[in-house]
Amino acid sequence: MTHKQTWATVSTVIYVAFILAVVFTGFLNPSQIGLEWTIFWVVVAAGLCYYFYFKNVSYREVVYYAKKLGYHKDDLAALVPKLKETQDVPDPDHPHFFSPFAGIPLAVTNRITEKLEPLAKEQQIPPYR
Repeated sequence: MTHKQTWATVSTVIYVAFILAVVFTGFLNPSQIGLEWTIFWVVVAAGLCYYFYFKNVSYREVVYYAKKLGYHKDDLAALVPKLKETQDVPDPDHPHFFSPFAGIPLAVTNRITEKLEPLAKEQQIPPYR
């Protein structure tokens, strides 16, 4: 199973667990809060699970390419010159299992990936899967 499939499975399990929890607890009971609000919260939960999937895949992709290319946290920070004080870059030497939710935004991982992919292609590193 590829990394992307693994994260898709984890996100799906979280979503199903959410749906089961709200069904069995009656938390999003349409007769109490209305059908519109029930649909709204189910869609919001799906969106958050997709964000969780995408953020973790992006984070893992950066860590994968950085490790293959021999980059460290300082090297990755140099690839993103205008980091805000509240932003950080992934640390390939000490990766988290889950992507840090607030510290490493998608904009940073996307910029780093855009710069690492061509370098990886030049060195015949297989694409992240």
